[in-house]
Amino acid sequence: MTRAAARTAPMPGPASLQAQVIELADKLAGATGRLRRLAEAKSRLSRLLDQVLEGIDAGIVLRAEGRIVAANRAAREMGAVSRVGTAETCHRSIAGAEEGTVRPSGAGGPTWLVRRRAVPLEDGRTGELIVVHDVSRLVELECEARRKSRLELLGRMAAEVAHEVRNPLGSLELLASILAEELEDDPDNRELAVQIQVGVRQLSATVTRLLATARGTRVRPRPVDAVAVAREAGAFFEPLARSRGLRLALRFPRESLAAVIDPEAVQQALLNLLGNALEASPPGGEITLGVRIEEDLLVFEVGDEGPGVPEALRERIFEPFYTTRDQGTGLGLALVERVAMAHGGRVTVGEAPAGGALFRLHLPARGPKGCGAPEESER
Repeated sequence: MTRAAARTAPMPGPASLQAQVIELADKLAGATGRLRRLAEAKSRLSRLLDQVLEGIDAGIVLRAEGRIVAANRAAREMGAVSRVGTAETCHRSIAGAEEGTVRPSGAGGPTWLVRRRAVPLEDGRTGELIVVHDVSRLVELECEARRKSRLELLGRMAAEVAHEVRNPLGSLELLASILAEELEDDPDNRELAVQIQVGVRQLSATVTRLLATARGTRVRPRPVDAVAVAREAGAFFEPLARSRGLRLALRFPRESLAAVIDPEAVQQALLNLLGNALEASPPGGEITLGVRIEEDLLVFEVGDEGPGVPEALRERIFEPFYTTRDQGTGLGLALVERVAMAHGGRVTVGEAPAGGALFRLHLPARGPKGCGAPEESER
């Protein structure tokens, strides 16, 4: 259009301009409404997503270029994510880990199952979705199942051993006793007969412990003072420790601790742990024996100043026949674990403050589950 034509073109009148303004205003209002509805829908979807993420018991972490974009409450509570200054960071055990299980605090701590996926982000970048499951209880159940399976096999073997060995052992001990009497006037040969008796008794005791481990431990829980139970075990053990040049330190509360346990079985377990501490302790060392309440659990502790137990062996040492000592049978700690399991508890090993081993016997203070009467756990 030429300038002359533009100058001669009719200008829109007020009514036409008003109509155009109204039309534009309607379009703008419609667009604003649609944007508002989209924003509200996005906000609802975001809240729903947040609720879903917060309701998941697994840790969810979204990272982009190594930085955390989002994380749910479970990830923070389990320690998979922590705040350093103004930024959040992944736990070192999952920051660069491949998929699979990790132990963030080493042996004896929780077990996490880590899964990773690449996910697209809104700005076109590629992020990383990390899902962390706490599978500690599942791992514990699997370990218990394997141990029970081994003990069932051990039970069948022990029955055969007892049948084939016990009767000949009894005959050997009787014959050695008769021989010792016949050699009353021959001290040198009589001593040999006595040594045969001692060896037979030791072998018989080993068979007895084997049977006790294989058959399982039956307990008779009843209301007792846990401090008195531990104190009695300490009193029985203290002379032996003193004879080896060791000190026994008792870590008991002043007040009594009411509990429902089998005192004889628990004392036997404590004496096994104390015996292990005795063998591991250096001359002049200190062995500790303690008991305390931790929430609804009764915790007995036995510590020493020996070399400790390497993390790689802290599960294996409870297996029947596994021992690190030349003269050990590998049955003592297996019996301790059976006592713990019979009470519905567990036994763990860690590092003592002095650097040695620290064994903890965790037992329900109110007795095994479903134990309405003391005899019930025998059935």
